[in-house]
Amino acid sequence: MSENILVRIPDMLREEADLYVESGFFESRSELIREAMREFLEKLDKEKEGIAVDLYRKGKVSLSRAAEISGVGYERMKELLAARGIPFSRGPEALSELEKEYSVASKRL
Repeated sequence: MSENILVRIPDMLREEADLYVESGFFESRSELIREAMREFLEKLDKEKEGIAVDLYRKGKVSLSRAAEISGVGYERMKELLAARGIPFSRGPEALSELEKEYSVASKRL
């Protein structure tokens, strides 16, 4: 399924896009825009991993929340952390840590 979306772009961008269409690199402006969106969204997906790792490293999210943010599984998240030399734990080591995680989780609900 697809949907038509009206997008306003500056003349300079439109002219540059038209060069690619006229040269045959893309069949239409629509094809160029779809491809640009796909690539941009893929780039953002890769950024999610870095964001999740950074939040975990700073102690702002749990391992499972970091995995959720990055869109990867729990085991893959552990691999990403290990590859960056970031130690990880399977859960709170002290009651105070558990209480903090509980507090954060209850605010989200």
